[in-house]
Amino acid sequence: MWPKAFVFFASSHNTCIYNPLWDFGIFGSVTPGTPISKTKIFTPPTSDRDILLARLSKNVENACIKARRHKLEARRVSFFLRTQDFRHTGSELVLSRPTNVPSVIVPLINAQLATIYRPELRYRLTGVVLSHLRGEGDTQLDLFGEVLQAERVRRIYDGIDRLDAKYGKHTVFLGSSFAAMRGQQHTGDRAELPRRQRMLLAGENERQRLGIPLLGDVR
Repeated sequence: MWPKAFVFFASSHNTCIYNPLWDFGIFGSVTPGTPISKTKIFTPPTSDRDILLARLSKNVENACIKARRHKLEARRVSFFLRTQDFRHTGSELVLSRPTNVPSVIVPLINAQLATIYRPELRYRLTGVVLSHLRGEGDTQLDLFGEVLQAERVRRIYDGIDRLDAKYGKHTVFLGSSFAAMRGQQHTGDRAELPRRQRMLLAGENERQRLGIPLLGDVR
């Protein structure tokens, strides 16, 4: 049984009511019964399908990173868009086998995106939810070797996770996420970074910084 926040995904491409908890990810600890959600607001709003797909792809990568960290795989994937006037539309995908690999999920979202995307609207948020989670390695072998192939791909992502742990998150990412990874999340006044993020210490980078609070100027 899904939490009430996700009931609207039971049927595809329906307009839904927004739950503000999605933006903050406060759903408690991650267990097989707890969905994993990743959302991202961006400005200015856009009607560019390629940009929306890139941001959904990044959402999927972030959600899958968290699922792999907790040794979980999803049987269902839901994705949604928020328009400039705060209306939401989403769709659900039922996977043939559980996975936590973004390269499996993103092509399915790309194929399904046409059912909810409307080019005359401008969108300001994308989101992805992994649900019906189960532990890694619980899938039985099949006659056609698909499970073994999936296991080989998962081992590749184990290596990617080790690279991320050493060099920072998203050291390696999907080409479909390129526009979201390299583009700015916000433009205009909202694009200005906090002072601490602009004053990097030796050895720090955009994603890896020491947790030193900025207490103000010394006079």
